[in-house]
Amino acid sequence: MSTIRLCADFNGLFGEWLCLSHNETAQDENGTAVQLREGMVATAFEIDRNEKGERDDLVAHGIVQRSPEWLQCKGSRWSLRIDARGVRHQSDL
Repeated sequence: MSTIRLCADFNGLFGEWLCLSHNETAQDENGTAVQLREGMVATAFEIDRNEKGERDDLVAHGIVQRSPEWLQCKGSRWSLRIDARGVRHQSDL
C-alpha cells in the first residue's frame, strides 16, 4: 500500500505540525478530495522550484492527526505530525 500524497501550504508549518486542512478533506496530488482521518500515513507536498527553475517539491512525511487546540484557534482542523525526517526537498530524498 502506497502512502497518500496530500497538497499542503508549508506556510502553515509550526515546528513538527503542518496544517493540512480547515475542513474535513484535503486534496491529493490529483486534485481529488480525500476524507482525512486520525492515523493516516501521508506525505504532504508543496510545489516548489530550485534555483534553475526545475520542479523540486517541498515534502514532509508523517501521521495525520486532529490539530492541537492551539492550532485549532487559527482554523486548522487536521494536521500532519511530521516524522523525524522533517521537511525536505524532493531531490534530497
